[in-house]
Amino acid sequence: SLRSAAAGSWRPGEKPSVQVGVRRGVMRAVLLVLDCSRHAAEHDVEMKPSRLSVMCDAASDFAGRFFEQNPVSTLAVLVTRREKAEALTQLSCNVRQHQQALRALAASDDGCGGDASLQNALELARDTLSSVASFVSREVLLLSSSLTTCDPGDLLASLSSIAASRVRCSVISLLAEVYICRRIARETGGEYGVALSQPHLRELLLRLLPPRPVCQDKLAPTNSLVKVGFPSRVPPGGAPALTYSAGSSKPEVRADGGFACPQCGVLHAELPTECPVCALKLLSATDLSKTYHHLFPLPLFKQQLGPPAALCFGCGEALPAAARNAAPATHGFTCGACGAAFCEHCDALLHESLHACPSCEGP
Repeated sequence: SLRSAAAGSWRPGEKPSVQVGVRRGVMRAVLLVLDCSRHAAEHDVEMKPSRLSVMCDAASDFAGRFFEQNPVSTLAVLVTRREKAEALTQLSCNVRQHQQALRALAASDDGCGGDASLQNALELARDTLSSVASFVSREVLLLSSSLTTCDPGDLLASLSSIAASRVRCSVISLLAEVYICRRIARETGGEYGVALSQPHLRELLLRLLPPRPVCQDKLAPTNSLVKVGFPSRVPPGGAPALTYSAGSSKPEVRADGGFACPQCGVLHAELPTECPVCALKLLSATDLSKTYHHLFPLPLFKQQLGPPAALCFGCGEALPAAARNAAPATHGFTCGACGAAFCEHCDALLHESLHACPSCEGP
């Protein structure tokens, strides 16, 4: 039901301010870096059963929500362990591929070991993002579970190099604040935070889902026309044909249909993706429309004070009453355009998932 969906999307915490008329990079290439050093396998009072398990669960949830709000973006998963850095998955828009790799990492017996290397992670991230187009926002999100780093060279030189490459690095620590991690986030224009608990870690990750405002300087992504294709649906039941899966460079013989590239005619199993034959980015009209709310976000609703006098426009439940013999309490939120009142759960659902007021959009 609408009420159960609204209650599931609600989370505590302050709402971020809505910025209108801000240039944002809706096409993003994000590298999710996990610190899989020996410290990630340690038991923590706040991060049970282990920091690795908590990181993998939070990263898997982040990947699913990331593609819901950023359907024209790509994501890759990197890990740093044993003083090295390696790619767990390649840049792609296949959320199932990333989530399967994260589940396998959490279940692996040798998933953690040695020390983390921030320098190797930054160097690998810079090399991975070097082939990304200039109009795409390049981002790195590091989940750190260590207080130390073991690097082969000058970490500050690598930091200067990745900052010059227009890569924004955000760091979330699961232990405590580390100076070099905060400096990496500050010098690259990213965000830094320390997760106090599992819900707090989820909240910090959710803040990074919307595209960040683009700085208007020489390091900002360039303006460019992007050539995209809208494939036609090929129904299943026909003759078997070579079909590409998202993130795969080798086709498979399948007979369950797919999406035909309008430029070269090659079949693809799912969208969005990039055609490996003609390098055309393939989207559906629905995916493209989902990025609209980042450029024109739904304004925050005004808090309604005083005794309840109406029902919630979304779920139809009565707005909660203010406590007796006390100051008037917040019991609803009112749309500034149409005046419709919503409860806190529906308010969260509209701003986090639907991105539209049903009263304004209705007949």
